[in-house]
Amino acid sequence: MARRGPKAEQAYRERLAGWVRLPEAYLEPGERLFGVCDLGLDRYVRRELPRRYRVEKPPVPGREQARAKEGRGCLTVLLLPLQLLDVAGWVEELGDALFEKTFKGIRRAFHGRPFVGGWGSSAGRFVIAVRTGPLRHRAFRHNRALLAVTDRRVLLVDHDNGELMGVFGRAELHRTGVRRSRQPERVDLVFADGSLLAVVADSPADADALSALVRG
Repeated sequence: MARRGPKAEQAYRERLAGWVRLPEAYLEPGERLFGVCDLGLDRYVRRELPRRYRVEKPPVPGREQARAKEGRGCLTVLLLPLQLLDVAGWVEELGDALFEKTFKGIRRAFHGRPFVGGWGSSAGRFVIAVRTGPLRHRAFRHNRALLAVTDRRVLLVDHDNGELMGVFGRAELHRTGVRRSRQPERVDLVFADGSLLAVVADSPADADALSALVRG
């Protein structure tokens, strides 16, 4: 994540102190909250969630009605045949394959694999939860979350309104990978099924705290 000046850093710490209370609304009776960390997905994790893993979100009150009113004039343009949607999905999958052979794919190889295990793995579910984001986020490119660790579960919570985005059993995530000296803000989350996901903290010190929190 981008480095901040002293004033911005102080403001961030104040917000983080408030964020710590957000997961409390989702604690089960007797469940203990160990800590909360702010994180983002590694820059080489696919930025936009593939269409086949997107879920339909209910409309946000007020927002969808306004959009519908604005879009009446181009309604006929938006009514595309379903066959074109299928083609779009096929083109997207082809693009995924070609992406791995691009210059960015080469840079990713030197960077270290940020995502291992596929979309059906625990790491994949983590990415899907973060990219899907809260209800107000409609682009499926959400990048940040609060990771809250309890004695039973790992929760992913939205920063702004405390919306719960994902839940994992504590046994699913309790390890982190070897830290990289050239990427001090990176933490590799290692899941019980063998999948892996690279995330980034705000600073090397925050990355240390995140790693320690996950390991328990």
